[in-house]
Amino acid sequence: MKKNNYSERSKIFFDRAANTNYGNSEKLDKYILKNIDIDDKTTILDLGCGDGRFLQKLRALNSNNILYGLDISEKMLEIADSKKIQRCEFSLGDSSYLPYKDGSIDLIVCLNSFHHYSTPELTLKEIKRILSSDGRVIIGDIFTLPIIRQIINLYLPYSKSGDYKMYSKRSLDKIFSTEGFENKMFSIISPWLFVSEYKKK
Repeated sequence: MKKNNYSERSKIFFDRAANTNYGNSEKLDKYILKNIDIDDKTTILDLGCGDGRFLQKLRALNSNNILYGLDISEKMLEIADSKKIQRCEFSLGDSSYLPYKDGSIDLIVCLNSFHHYSTPELTLKEIKRILSSDGRVIIGDIFTLPIIRQIINLYLPYSKSGDYKMYSKRSLDKIFSTEGFENKMFSIISPWLFVSEYKKK
């Protein structure tokens, strides 16, 4: 297995997993929906939206927001489209190029997806570009103990799922800080999941 082509491997993997619950996490969804701070004018992007299940829950929470979902998997987006979520637009694409206007998004959520991004610096430059001046990013992802994370990261370049890197709070804060973000919150919500929120400095 070559060490590159993470995006292509992710696309193939999630096209095959489209009719399963792979990558979905009720605990992440519940935690974020309980603590999320939005109003009718908050424009929200679900980056790596998969089958649209989180956006569907957001719509139930607030009927007026404009919602966007982007994913690399055509099969996942077919399922998302079939849910007919009101005022929600889905796009096929990669996190390193986001098809949205500068400053057009108020909140980005990225759930069980960020560890797939093989060019996180490019992703963060794009996130920064499209976020409004007081925009926020919520990352919900896999939490592992340091020694386990080190072992997993050695294996990931050879995996078939397109996973790129598991992050500690410190390593995640570092790449966000480099692109001009500051950490506002970090919480381990289960033995295997964390939520971290960032804002522009």
